[in-house]
Amino acid sequence: MRAAENTVEYQVAQEDADKALRDLMSDVRNDLQEEVDMSEAVVPGFRDGIMLLPHQIVGRKWMAERESGKRTGGILADDMGLGKTIQTITRIVEGRAPKSAKQAGFAATTLVICPVAVVSQWASEIQKMAVGLTVIEHHGQNRTADPLKLSGGHVVVTSYNTVASEYAAYSQDAKDESKGKSKKVSSEDAEDSEGSTDEIRKYLQKNKKKPTSRAHKTKDALFRLKYWRIVLDEAHNIKNRNTKTAQACFALQGKYRWCLTGTPMQNNVEELFSLMKFLKMRPLDDWANFKEKIAQPIKNGRPQRAIKRLHASVVLNACMLRRTKNDTLNGKPLLELPDRIVQTVHCEFDAEERAFYDSVQERVQTSLENIQRQGGMAKNYTSVLVLLLRLRQACNHPSLIAQDYRKDKEAVDPKAAKDDKDLEEDADDLAELMGGLGLSAAATRCQMCQRALTPLNMGRTSDHCARCDEVFEKAKRKSMATNPTLPPSSAKIRKIIDILDEIEERGEGEKTIIFSQFTSMLDLIEPFLKANSIKYVRYDGSMTKPLREEALDKIKTKDKVRVILISFKAGSTGLNLTCCNNVILVDLWWNPALEDQAFDRAHRMGQKRTVNIHKLSIPDTVEERILQLQEKKRALAQAALSGDKMKNMKLGLDDLMALFRHGGDDHDDDEEDDE
Repeated sequence: MRAAENTVEYQVAQEDADKALRDLMSDVRNDLQEEVDMSEAVVPGFRDGIMLLPHQIVGRKWMAERESGKRTGGILADDMGLGKTIQTITRIVEGRAPKSAKQAGFAATTLVICPVAVVSQWASEIQKMAVGLTVIEHHGQNRTADPLKLSGGHVVVTSYNTVASEYAAYSQDAKDESKGKSKKVSSEDAEDSEGSTDEIRKYLQKNKKKPTSRAHKTKDALFRLKYWRIVLDEAHNIKNRNTKTAQACFALQGKYRWCLTGTPMQNNVEELFSLMKFLKMRPLDDWANFKEKIAQPIKNGRPQRAIKRLHASVVLNACMLRRTKNDTLNGKPLLELPDRIVQTVHCEFDAEERAFYDSVQERVQTSLENIQRQGGMAKNYTSVLVLLLRLRQACNHPSLIAQDYRKDKEAVDPKAAKDDKDLEEDADDLAELMGGLGLSAAATRCQMCQRALTPLNMGRTSDHCARCDEVFEKAKRKSMATNPTLPPSSAKIRKIIDILDEIEERGEGEKTIIFSQFTSMLDLIEPFLKANSIKYVRYDGSMTKPLREEALDKIKTKDKVRVILISFKAGSTGLNLTCCNNVILVDLWWNPALEDQAFDRAHRMGQKRTVNIHKLSIPDTVEERILQLQEKKRALAQAALSGDKMKNMKLGLDDLMALFRHGGDDHDDDEEDDE
């Protein structure tokens, strides 16, 4: 993939890069604080009664300006719940393709790419708001292979995994055709030509008569059109520039390009490059230039100049509009939402659980020291991740340790989610760190300490070593139910039931979202909900799309259904669950931006109640250090987006190692960064 970045297409001469950077900076837009004309809240083409809020009127103007002159789109980075969808639909309605677009070879179609969980939601929102727009949902095995059918829709809504899948088919088709000796014009040639849509239509219609035509059979229709507009919803899905999904999105052809994301940067500043590349925002769409001016200075511990370049008033504001829920417009809050109360809830281990966690920590620490002594920390990165995973599982429930760590792969490793393959691209190092990616370690390692297994050191079973026998036996005892109807409890399960009891005692019909990264933890919670007569539904990546939609419908419409269990990866973005005003986060996520996205499933436009968020944490465990890492991450994101200086922006292996330290021996690297 990287080779493509060094081709002539992506090479930018230094002189041209500097000029483009100056042009980009000269396009800076000041914050809009003028009086808003509320008569512009009504959008021609919208159904009666639908009106924009003041900040959405500002967004409406800004998006229109970003599709004028030489401007070809940008990043709408409003906080979750501020209405990025309605502002985008406004642009789609008002910015329809003129007749001249067809003559230039563009289909009069807007392509919306989003997580698979919200494909139907996007389609229904467009049909609910706009009059006369034809919307096509393009996903699943029964989707069309005919680009002509797609060009017949005003809006085509598809998923990231569909785009990646069709790009793979399209690339293979192009490769196969290039091997042929015939010089006949291919559909790719027709697409890339300056010819009209009619010429493409004639070519494709001609090929439809041939039953063996790959152009007709291959499901790559998305890449056989030039779109009037392409919209990436939850655009941080392409944050890793080397993934198949990112490469596929870069390859799509369109006149205008938009990125919608409440978190334009989650982990590191390099993620912004993918957005710039998709937007074709010169000169920052060239990796060599971005690396030299932005990424390398930050990596070298000297971020001040790079941060200034990315300051909203210098570079990002040229193509990005970002408002937060705390911002004001003409002295009034952009969005008057009920309060959101976030509290970390300490769950105390009982004596047996504490002894078990300490035994796991001791085994993990011994293994880690062995790896360090061998000098192979980077080489054994996956093994270190598994050690961290085991510590985190021990915080949730002892019995999780007794299971094959790959059992939780669907929740922990996004690549395993059957219907959310777009999440496969979340492969940056720190996502691997806390999400436990790369859990495909060889089965010849101990499930606990990751020691290489041999016939001489194998324990009572073939999945762990003799030194870990005791830990596994303790975990298995915790897996055996003393009550035939219930599995053993844990500190977190006890706290969940206590919280739900308190909510029920309020007697106001409140509903609750329970998030966990481990589907096996959701399995353990379910029996306790049943035993306490708490009606619930479940939503995770192993479920089919119809079943997930049925679960969402029940939690929204059935009064007696009070709880929805959601695996973090499947439901942290895109969903609208304002029917719930309580959130329980069973296990901490390393990245506060992703946690905020999960919380915003409930705390968004339409919420009428105070939202209570409970982050469960076990004192004196790895979870305390995860909370510290969250604060570091929060400071990083704030520095890049606000222009604040920040001394320590180093992330990576150091953070991983810090999570294993206990007893308050974390160190401060600020002086080192200033050297």
